[in-house]
Amino acid sequence: MRLIAPVTVLLGVILLSGCTAATTMGKATPTASPTPTPTATALTEPQLLDKQTKAMVNLYSQVVCTNLAERPDLDLNDAVDKVLATYATEGLSEEARVELAHRVLEQSAAKSCPDQSERVAADLNDE
Repeated sequence: MRLIAPVTVLLGVILLSGCTAATTMGKATPTASPTPTPTATALTEPQLLDKQTKAMVNLYSQVVCTNLAERPDLDLNDAVDKVLATYATEGLSEEARVELAHRVLEQSAAKSCPDQSERVAADLNDE
């Protein structure tokens, strides 16, 4: 999860450098009325959970499936506990962090290794 912030910063720098290069190449013409600046609104916990789930599934679904295939005896609940103890997820309660881990496993299996979906669902529900 710590990769999201550096990636966001990198994309911001790339976008800003492109904007700077574009304005230095030619003279900008003033606009008739100023464009309103959008204000950032804080995401609710369910929105943040959905956003982080989607990002993590897109980034890690292949890694999850590789690990599931290579370690058929892996207890997924123990793996979730270890991951939650190791990686920080900002802005989420402990309950939401567990939900995030479960969603990532379930959605990664559904996306990249459907043959593992039943195993994931069974292991996570067998707490």
